[in-house]
Amino acid sequence: MNIPCFVGVCVLLFGPLVSGACNVTLYAQKEPLNFTSPNYPGNYRNNDNCYWDIYPQTRGYRVILDMVYTNIEGPFPCRQDVLTIYVTNNANHTSTELHKICGNKRWNLITHDDQHFHAVFTTDGSVSTRGFLIRYYETEGRAACDASLVATSTGKIFTSPGYPNTYLPTQSCTWNITTEQQNQVILLFTKDSELQGSTSRRVCDTDYVTVYNGQYSYDEIGTFCGHQQPVFSSWGNSLRVHLQTDDRNSYKGFKMLYKAVPATTCILTMPAGRSPIQFVSPGYPNGYQSGLDCQWTINVPYGSTITVQVLFLDMERRPSCKNDYLLFKDGNTTNAPTLAKICRNTSTPITNSGNHMIISFHSDMSVTGRGFRLQYSAGPVCGLSNLSASLTEKTLTSPGYPSYYYNNLNCTWTISAPVGYKISVDIVDLSMEQSCVNDYLLFTGGSSYNKVQLGKYCGTTTMDVVSSSNYMAITFHTDGSIRGRGFNLKYKAESHNVFSCERSRLNASTSMPGYLTSPGYPNNYKNNVACIWTIAAAVGYKIKVEILYLSVQYSTLCTHDYLLFSDGSSSDAPPLAKYCDTTITHVASSSNYMTITFHSDSSVTGRGFSLKYIATSGCGYVQQIDSSETKMIESPNYPLNYPTSGMLQQLMY
Repeated sequence: MNIPCFVGVCVLLFGPLVSGACNVTLYAQKEPLNFTSPNYPGNYRNNDNCYWDIYPQTRGYRVILDMVYTNIEGPFPCRQDVLTIYVTNNANHTSTELHKICGNKRWNLITHDDQHFHAVFTTDGSVSTRGFLIRYYETEGRAACDASLVATSTGKIFTSPGYPNTYLPTQSCTWNITTEQQNQVILLFTKDSELQGSTSRRVCDTDYVTVYNGQYSYDEIGTFCGHQQPVFSSWGNSLRVHLQTDDRNSYKGFKMLYKAVPATTCILTMPAGRSPIQFVSPGYPNGYQSGLDCQWTINVPYGSTITVQVLFLDMERRPSCKNDYLLFKDGNTTNAPTLAKICRNTSTPITNSGNHMIISFHSDMSVTGRGFRLQYSAGPVCGLSNLSASLTEKTLTSPGYPSYYYNNLNCTWTISAPVGYKISVDIVDLSMEQSCVNDYLLFTGGSSYNKVQLGKYCGTTTMDVVSSSNYMAITFHTDGSIRGRGFNLKYKAESHNVFSCERSRLNASTSMPGYLTSPGYPNNYKNNVACIWTIAAAVGYKIKVEILYLSVQYSTLCTHDYLLFSDGSSSDAPPLAKYCDTTITHVASSSNYMTITFHSDSSVTGRGFSLKYIATSGCGYVQQIDSSETKMIESPNYPLNYPTSGMLQQLMY
């Protein structure tokens, strides 16, 4: 058995690898097998031409291709190296579909009746990469789609087509589930789920599963996508499960357990996701029984809350709801604080403060009603405005951490410390989309009217961030695409004079910029300041500094207050640049060390400076800009002479 890993993701491969085998005919079996580009997992050969014909082993079956890994030279339309897959009729060998694959593009394909795949891999004489790994297997019909199931008390399992491999694009599957007896309902537990996530904040709009009450009605109990694992309960003795996929990437799919229980069953634990789920009182809408004591426990990941909306309610009404009532508790114990006690309809949502809620339903032995229909969903706790930092370390995590964070968030936390203290943040764990344009964690300092950026991070960077005053704001922004686990950070107050120079040894990263400000920034610096910082990068790298803001006392030759950049590990190293005006520019070292000196005399002061630094392999740098931004590219140390060893190799992104 082979278990290769690609960019931190390990893939379990079933069957033998056919490395180097080319110009062959393969027969798909029920258990998945694999074929690869020649020499895989090493780089494929230049000027190669290979083909594979893949047939089902069983007559009347179809073949599924699941592309586990692709890394082929060239962006689309694949003019360098290309894997071309034809869906071919067996009778006359004519092709009905053609797919060209290069780069990291992945497809999941299926043949129709009496067809096979013809795959051709051609390479040119230039770059070669690792190639591809494709899993293939046979399936009956449209991969076990559209079925009628009968629920029993023992519980049974059904899955999406192809599970635990991948489902197919543009699928539309429906499962109708009924009970053996009329006085039963169906509980549906999602045991595993890996679907394409939503592109909007709350709506599953790419690949999703929708559960309807009854075989023919369109009363929607709920929808889920991504990694959600909800629990559903039918309102009668049947329900309908519908899977819809788009024409983009495919994932593992889902596994569900369904079972029949007595219609009076009403003690259940249910996880909540961002998509709303509905549940009803026993017997709804025909009426509940007397003498009921029901309890539903709703759980969400830490860092989220639960919101319940009352869609319909009809029960006995008495003062203080002493006979029949719905009781909402802010926790997972019966002695938790009460959120609400109701016996008549309300349009006001009921929201708790944590990640657990208990909903109890009680009916006495007298009058009954039609019952209720409730809808619940999870939402993030985000934007708490008054966190306080102390000498004791505290923890802050993204909503849902360590599970995947939600799309389209814009959360802000503000942290304050006593006057005379700074706020120190240690990013313990960060798992986000690599582009800081899409998802990012932003740290700002200063007052609410005079903010300064302390750092903007994404990807997997872990580092320390220190405020320039006793105030810090943390913004967590996500878009509608790729998600990660989010962040886990620890923060505390550090007893430092905000006008002193600290952290004189700094390290430059190649992936994320560091930030440095003058003491007290964005407030004015003090007189007679003498600060020296030495920035180090790995051997073979140089240090690139961008001055974001500069406001110091101006003088000819910068003899009073100044910002000095030296090309080495001390202030005695050869000078790179010296500034005392409003210069906004870049400075680059010629080695892996740079020293920055900030000096002020006993006269006029200003706001000081703010700059960011990063390690680069040349004199260029990688920078992301917004669509509305305009920035300048300058040679190192402009307007002074560039270093003699400088090599202009500007990289713009």
